[in-house]
Amino acid sequence: MLKKQEKLFSTLSIMFISIYIILFLSTGLDKIGTYNIWFAFSLSVFLSVGGFILSILSIIGKRKQIVAYVLLLFSLLLILFTVFIYLLPEAGIPPYIPLFY
Repeated sequence: MLKKQEKLFSTLSIMFISIYIILFLSTGLDKIGTYNIWFAFSLSVFLSVGGFILSILSIIGKRKQIVAYVLLLFSLLLILFTVFIYLLPEAGIPPYIPLFY
């Protein structure tokens, strides 16, 4: 039973990461951001943090999988990328969401 849950968590994590990448590369997040930047940011955070949590849950089981560790690293990079895109200024341009600016 535990192996099925680990596989389910890994599959869901792959789906979340894939949806995030597809939305970013197809400029879907940019189109959503022109209407409501907070919704685009929330969707990005949900997908990246959701993939991170699901990756951690797939690691917790008895059997250690290399795929789960790769997914954990990749979702952590997506979280950092989301922070870089929405919350940090770049070359004098203010951030999309000015929390500390």
